Amino acid sequence: MDLLSVSNLRTQFATERGQVKAVDGVDLTVREGETVGLVGESGSGKSVTALSAMGLVDDPGEVVGGEVTLRSPDLAERLLPRFADGVASYPKALVDALRELAAACRDGDLGGVAAELDDIAEDCEALADPEDVGDTAADAAEDLRAAADPDDVAADLDALAERAADGFVFVEEARIENPPAELSGRDPRALLRNQPEQAAEHVVVEDAVVELTAAPEEALRAVRGGEMSMIFQDPMTSLNPALTVGEQVAESLRLHQFDGRKEDTWRNAVREILPKIGGGEIDEAVLERTVEVLSEVGIPEPTSRVDEHPHEFSGGMRQRVLIAIALACRPRLLVADEPTTALDVTIQAQILDLVGDLQEELGMSMLMITHDLGVVAETCDRVAVMYAGEIVEEGPVEEIFTNPSHPYTYTLLESVPTEEKERLQPIEGNVPDLIDLPDGCHFAPRCPWAHEECRRGEIPYLQHGPADADHRSKCVLDEFDTTEYGDEDALGAGGHEIGDRLVEVDGLKKHFSRADGYLDRLLAGDVESVKAVDGVSFDVYEGETLGLVGESGCGKSTTGRALLQLLEPTDGRVVFAGDDLTDLPNDDLRARRRDLQMIFQDPMSSLDPRMTVGQIVAEPLQIHDLPPEEPSEGISKREQRRRRVDELLEAVGLDPGQRGRYPHELSGGQRQRVGIARALAVDPDFIVCDEPVSALDVSVQAQILNLLEDLQEEFGLTFLFIAHDLSVVRHICDRVAVMYLGEIAEVADTDDLFEDPRHPYTRALLSAIPVPDPTADTDDRVILEGDVPSPIDPPSGCNFRTRCPQVIPPEELDVAQADFRAVMNYRQRVEDRAIDPEGIREEAALREDGPAGRTAAADGGDPVDPDVPLGPALRERFGLADLPPTADGAVAESVDRLAADDWEGAERVLRETFESVCERENPRLGDRDHPAACHLAD
Repeated sequence: MDLLSVSNLRTQFATERGQVKAVDGVDLTVREGETVGLVGESGSGKSVTALSAMGLVDDPGEVVGGEVTLRSPDLAERLLPRFADGVASYPKALVDALRELAAACRDGDLGGVAAELDDIAEDCEALADPEDVGDTAADAAEDLRAAADPDDVAADLDALAERAADGFVFVEEARIENPPAELSGRDPRALLRNQPEQAAEHVVVEDAVVELTAAPEEALRAVRGGEMSMIFQDPMTSLNPALTVGEQVAESLRLHQFDGRKEDTWRNAVREILPKIGGGEIDEAVLERTVEVLSEVGIPEPTSRVDEHPHEFSGGMRQRVLIAIALACRPRLLVADEPTTALDVTIQAQILDLVGDLQEELGMSMLMITHDLGVVAETCDRVAVMYAGEIVEEGPVEEIFTNPSHPYTYTLLESVPTEEKERLQPIEGNVPDLIDLPDGCHFAPRCPWAHEECRRGEIPYLQHGPADADHRSKCVLDEFDTTEYGDEDALGAGGHEIGDRLVEVDGLKKHFSRADGYLDRLLAGDVESVKAVDGVSFDVYEGETLGLVGESGCGKSTTGRALLQLLEPTDGRVVFAGDDLTDLPNDDLRARRRDLQMIFQDPMSSLDPRMTVGQIVAEPLQIHDLPPEEPSEGISKREQRRRRVDELLEAVGLDPGQRGRYPHELSGGQRQRVGIARALAVDPDFIVCDEPVSALDVSVQAQILNLLEDLQEEFGLTFLFIAHDLSVVRHICDRVAVMYLGEIAEVADTDDLFEDPRHPYTRALLSAIPVPDPTADTDDRVILEGDVPSPIDPPSGCNFRTRCPQVIPPEELDVAQADFRAVMNYRQRVEDRAIDPEGIREEAALREDGPAGRTAAADGGDPVDPDVPLGPALRERFGLADLPPTADGAVAESVDRLAADDWEGAERVLRETFESVCERENPRLGDRDHPAACHLAD
């Protein structure tokens, strides 16, 4: 049964140039318990569709047509006391039937219409029928039998449907329970609408549909966060930095579950934003539920962390907080808008695993909005593909990936880097202007198979695949020849020669002092420093592309900047073509910069918005007085540079006529091409590419990757390619270096690394890559626990040991690997003093005794019964059951010491029993052909 239904939804934004048709006639359903993926390029309308469904479109946007309905009898019952006048007089099914019959009349498809109108008239006999729908339907049936104009009948039926839709709460099925004599035989809808007090006592709503697009804002507030919730893309901009995470989770709980709703006034608004956790009987219950929700989403020590602010959480933990807020009130539908886009692949795997488990546990439906086709393949049951405000294809996930039936879907999948592709095939052109959309199929100007029929009229939906697949595509073509697509002769990765060593990085370090200034450093003595890069060594050979990968915060970008001397290294050497850059005088270093350039991650922030494209590309020519040769006779230096700018723009696939445009007038891919042209202007030998495609759609990403490969082949360039997307790295890089917490963990040829990863961290990274294949087996995926440690105080020995799933137990201890990992997690939390014994005992008491287990802390008494044992609860929390005797005894003694507040004693007991070689000795990378800094690789 459909839970959410979107029908002919149209959302537009008013601009000076005209109406932007962001969503243009979208039809979409989400069934109960189903996950539907909504995919497409940026600007296709995915997020606006979700915001429109939830009534969150801000000015100058407006939902100008269509409807969104949510099936929920519980929601209807909650709305009815306050919105009795919003109860429709007729079922939604009847209103929809009238509209469908009107459409059939307009299309001339009159078979069976009169009979269905007779059925509607008969159904209305059991209703109060205040709009005389029954008689009007019967008259329309007679008119059709009398050969009346079908268009006139259609107009009458449309008007009748509008009159019948006289509310936003449609009661589909209801009964009057134990009715008094005066209510017997009454229409429950009329009773709910006209006598709400009596209806509250006797009417039982069994099925109801709420039309969200017709509901007032006050009613929508009961929907958002309660029945429907949303996870936004960027947790740092979605969370309030001034409020604790506990208060932000509690906000929706108070509103939807603890009857904390108040009148909308500025005084109440001020009261709402003031912290309230911990005061009053209701807030004690809210706190209890808040802690439970944070625990469900994997926040460690939720009892103590409810009082922390968002900046005190890591990126992955902040996303977990957003999920907690969304799921606090057990919504029936979760809208996830790019929930993992801003996360590393390892954290993404954690979050997707968490959301999947919670969805299964709660029986939720989910609308997953993303541009990552690998995420869609792994999480979704059905997929809807959007382009230029329309859904162009929809069907089961296996059908979409194995039998894409719209050219856009096929070309989108072809843009994804995979192991089999030597050359990516990007989609040519850009998403059309949503103000002036092309006639016919919106994709026709970019479609390799378009013909004249595609460029005119309304494009129909055709069914594809098996009869039971419900796979539709908005395309006039039943099929298209995929062999016509792509350039088989194009060069792919690995088609270039690699020469001698060009760059040598030896023991490079970059530490950032935490002192605020010179005086602070002078007076504070030994000030802690952030060890962003801590002894990195690698070589880059002429003509090759070396990939540098790792999670955010591991030091990749800092390594690239320190290599180019954009940041002064703390220690180490960088030798480029025989010159030690760290020892060069400023003038010599400035001259060397012609040979060393950088392409930045975000072209919008790295390009000067006040300069035109021509000025941006010409700037390095002016700084280095290029071109070096004198201009030809009759040509000025300025004209010579302008011609060089045109050459560079053509080299990166831009029209020289775009030199007068500003960055904001270009697409994301075009802006990145400008950044590449600027880097090429001084004819460099070596370029650091710092996440050059991470902010781009998959189709634009393919264009840029192909461009970089072509430029490397044409100009003999050498790249250091910094990225976190390992599928991109596999496609473009010759060798890969894996970084973790400021150090290199593994280096190998790309094929060797992917086929035989030797460091546990590398294996975890590779296993976390979403595979764009819904049939792929991901059961052996390694889900890393925890966050990257602080670079201020990195762990002793191997930096990865605090998260490593293969941390080595002591030789004399016979313990299973999973159990030893659990013990080490517990031990790490003891060392960090990150366990709240009182909170753990309190949660155990609440689970055992319910709310009675909590005593009145506000009165000064102990918050929990001191006799509640800590050991069982702590063992359950950390998974410390069924340990061998030696390990079990050490854990038991440590628990006793924690109960006595002897943290140092607990730490000592655990260290003496469980100390690993991984923490005593720091493994070295070595100089083998495929080195890995891991004791297991030695």
